Amino acid sequence: MLLPVPPDADGRLVRGDGLALMRRLGPGTFDCIYLDPPFFTGRERVGDRGGFDDTWTDLTAYLDWLTAWMGEARRLLKPTGWFWLHLDWHSVHYAKVRADDVFGAKNFRNEIIWHYTGRRSPAVRRFNQKHDTLLLYAASAAAVLTPIFEPWSREEYVRLKKQAVHRDPDGREWIWGHAGRGRSKAYRIYLDEHVDRGRAVDSVWDIPIINTSARERTGWPTQKPEALLRRVVAASSPPGGLVGDFVAGSGTTGVAAYDLGRRFVLAEVDPQAAALAGRRLLARGARVVVDGLGAMGCGGVSGTPDRRRASPSGGT
Repeated sequence: MLLPVPPDADGRLVRGDGLALMRRLGPGTFDCIYLDPPFFTGRERVGDRGGFDDTWTDLTAYLDWLTAWMGEARRLLKPTGWFWLHLDWHSVHYAKVRADDVFGAKNFRNEIIWHYTGRRSPAVRRFNQKHDTLLLYAASAAAVLTPIFEPWSREEYVRLKKQAVHRDPDGREWIWGHAGRGRSKAYRIYLDEHVDRGRAVDSVWDIPIINTSARERTGWPTQKPEALLRRVVAASSPPGGLVGDFVAGSGTTGVAAYDLGRRFVLAEVDPQAAALAGRRLLARGARVVVDGLGAMGCGGVSGTPDRRRASPSGGT
């Protein structure tokens, strides 16, 4: 079995078929695997810096392909690990049925809605499509998330609680905490503690898309915001843990993992995307082992793959 990341490196970037790489890795080694595959859009996805063909014979062929990847992801996760499947309306409802089969319906934890802002045109046939869906599965009942908080103001907190604000002699503000019937004024909640901690994130994530002038923009057509992947990585892997993305695109998952002190394994079949990912990670200061599948004895990376049967690109 291939060692995921050498001891003297922060991560590994493999230029080649992610599914072939997964089959070379040992079981029970990853804390978090994020999969951002093609969405079954039925069209070519093109950006300033490359693209890929997201066309398929039919839905069954797509789901069969996706199920093979999920099966390998399940094998690679630790019992405490987490799996994220990032899709949109084209196929997510069908894919969830397959994911329930692979991971067990009892291990389904969340349908995360990534709501992104952007231009909204008047719509007469349907509402504007402004969200993707991330399906979150635990490897077992032993998996525990790390709570994530987002900033909020004193005014937002007070407006939510709808209570009178009291002050200690030193001016510190608080409201009453309620502990059920008969204990309406059970304890004090100090505003500064809750404002400093932030508001716990729920299952709807409002994170803007990458605008055309953003510094993090790479030109890869399906690139995702670093803020989105930082939340994924922070919630579902411990410091020093191992994060996998085997349809890596321009490498945003690796960037988020490195920034948060996690190790990472990325694979990307498209040469342009793999080169983008490598440059981003090296510019960040990450120590990255970059290699191809042929060098590891599991198939070459030359030629044009059959994108319906092998490893279509996509990713972050």
